[in-house]
Amino acid sequence: MTDADYFVDKTVLVTGAASGIGLAAAAAFARLGAAVCVNDRTSDAVGVVVDDLVSKGYRASAAVADVTDPEAVDQAVATVVERHGKIDVLVNSAGVFYHGPAADVSAEAWRRVIAVDLDGVFFWSQAAARHSMLRQGEGAIVNVSSLAGLVAGPGSAPYTAAKHGVVGLTKALAVEWGPCGIRVNAVCPGLTETPMVVSAWEGRADAYAQRLARIPLGIAAKPDDQADAIVFLASHRARSVNGLIMNVDGGTAALSSGYAATAQKQ
Repeated sequence: MTDADYFVDKTVLVTGAASGIGLAAAAAFARLGAAVCVNDRTSDAVGVVVDDLVSKGYRASAAVADVTDPEAVDQAVATVVERHGKIDVLVNSAGVFYHGPAADVSAEAWRRVIAVDLDGVFFWSQAAARHSMLRQGEGAIVNVSSLAGLVAGPGSAPYTAAKHGVVGLTKALAVEWGPCGIRVNAVCPGLTETPMVVSAWEGRADAYAQRLARIPLGIAAKPDDQADAIVFLASHRARSVNGLIMNVDGGTAALSSGYAATAQKQ
């Protein structure tokens, strides 16, 4: 069975799908024949993606909701299930980044990052399970964590805390929902050339070059690289994979902390 054969009758919901990894994942599933439900905060952002996919002959529809609003998320999921009858795959890709000294993080900034990057993952997973996956006795959830969900660095306390939380949540749901036929896995992207990352490194070319030098493969990933990993984890080829935290980081997480610290000084 090919991926196209597998996904042709599947409904896939992707959060944060207006740009970056979420957009790449939505497009990848659409190319494989899935009915893709595109989520983001605004109808304008979602509309651009849906219109583009439909213009190419793919099946796509909108699922507008703020990932931090559990009632809006629940309603969006209920609408998707009403429209398509089920949700086979959920990709939790919505996220925001924060960079700055921990001592300067405001309570508002802290809550915002945790709300989007961690709370949202739980709200969407819970709603998809309640409305569809637990009832149908199967499903696949793929969470987008980060290299920051595995290791820490200075200047990203809220983001690191949230992404570590996603890793823990992935394992907890995999254990709890695995017996119900729901597989829950996560990808941990390393440096990936998304609009969010490009913006974060803008004007710091030398620092960016040093960051690339600390990646064993010496390259930044593309959003499509992360999408490929997401599609695999959602597919029949990963039917025995549950609770996996997959690094897609060029080997960065494999570096020992001592070596990484030495390399950072060079």
